[in-house]
This record gives sequence, C-alpha cells and structure tokens, in this order.
Amino acid sequence: MPFNPALVGARWGPIDWAVTPRRALAFRAVLAPDDAAGLDDAAGPLTALPMQVVSPEWVLALMARDHPEQTLTPDEQRRGVHAAQDTRFLGPIPAGETLSVSGELIGVRASRAGAVATTRYETRGADGRLLAVSLSTSILREVAVSGEDRPPPEEPAPRPPIQRPEMAVPIRTSRGFPHQYSECAEIWNPIHTERQVALTAGLPDILIHGTALWALAGLALTPGGCQLKRLSARFRSPAWAGEPIELWTGPPVEGRLPFQLEAADGRLLTDGFVER
Repeated sequence: MPFNPALVGARWGPIDWAVTPRRALAFRAVLAPDDAAGLDDAAGPLTALPMQVVSPEWVLALMARDHPEQTLTPDEQRRGVHAAQDTRFLGPIPAGETLSVSGELIGVRASRAGAVATTRYETRGADGRLLAVSLSTSILREVAVSGEDRPPPEEPAPRPPIQRPEMAVPIRTSRGFPHQYSECAEIWNPIHTERQVALTAGLPDILIHGTALWALAGLALTPGGCQLKRLSARFRSPAWAGEPIELWTGPPVEGRLPFQLEAADGRLLTDGFVER
C-alpha cells in the first residue's frame, strides 16, 4: 500500500536509554578495537562515542512501524534502506547518563526509487540539555506515496565536493563485522547478518550498516571522536562485509572536511563531511 503522508508530524518517544559502561565500551570496541585509551574505563571518566546516538534512534524507528495510521505492510516496511544520516553533536555523553530521545517524521516524498521519509531525532541528557540532533533519511523501495508530497523543512546538508584528493585511509572490516556491529550497536536488521534474507531481497550478500560506515568515517577523520561537531553522510552503494574500503578526503570547504568511501572496484559507497 502507499505511504500515508498524513503521518508527517507524527512523534515517537521520548524514550529513556541508559548509556551503561557495557554499552559504551561495546560500541567503541566494534568500531575502534585498538583504541586502548578509549576502552580503558579505569583510566578516568568513560565517555561514549558521540555516534552512539544512533542506537536509541533505532528503537524509535522500530516504534514508528506500529503507528495506528501506518498503511504499509510488514513486507513494505522491511524495504526501508537508510539513505542519509546528518547529526550535530552538541555535548559529550558520559557513561552512566540516561538519555531522553524523541523522533518526529518531518517529511515524505515520492521518488523513482520509492517513498523518501525524513525523521528528526533529538537526544537530551537527564537534565534536559540537548546533546544531539539527527536528520535520518530512508527510502522505502518500490513504495508509492498517496496524495501530495510533504517535503521536510530541512534536509541533510549536501556534501561539499572534494576539489583535490589529499589522503587515502584504508578501512578494513571482517566478514563478521555486520554481526558484531548489530549486537554492539543494538541495531539488528537481518539483511545485515543473514545471507538468505539478503538473497531474498535481491542482494548478493549481507551488507554493512550505513550507520557503521558513517561512524567509521567519522573516527578515521577525528580520532577518538571527541572533537566531532557534525557528521553527515549519504549512502550511495552497498558495502559488502569484508571487502576493502578506502576513505578519501580533501581540503576543508567552509569549515567542512569532505570525504568519500570507495570500494576496491571503484564504486562510491558513501560521501559526506565532518565538522570539528
């Protein structure tokens, strides 16, 4: 059935999400397994990677599927593909913090690929201070939109072009990385872990989560992730588990450091920028 544009404005949450040491360490370990300092919770106060806000955002994304005005079938809901993630980080997230996270569907439009839906997430600390704001865009493949488009008032920012490539950084993932990320980020979708599900969806293999590529790029350009103020990416092509990936970057453009991730065969996997 077509996507119901009357859902624009629907809200989910707030939910409470505890940043326990176990969660903070697991998320950091799967993305930066050699970060001895960041993984040493005995060396001082433990801080979660800022990108971990995607974990409670996923809880809200699942809640959205159960909205009473949702018209999509379970099969259509499973066709959702993460297309972009643009997050502004406004403050550190210490382990032990209980986050309050809410979401709002701010726009939907039709495209040749399917319905394009944009959700705005806000993450706040226990004292109400705003810690992160995300714009997350998904494409529901081959799903139409009933009625007129309702484009969002704000979209993920465009990537500044790489005028002159300056640096190539290899990013290596194992065959089991999507399984590990699914558990450590608490973002489970069988298309990332079960090859039979991927084959049924028309893919040749399981693929790496978009948020994992987004986070790996941010860590490669901002070691430790502490200085990140904004991390934005568009997901262009599937990245297969275990395939070699290179991160390319260039000179900053108006304070934004552009990057792109490329597969060994030259496919553009992800492009975006960081602000530090």
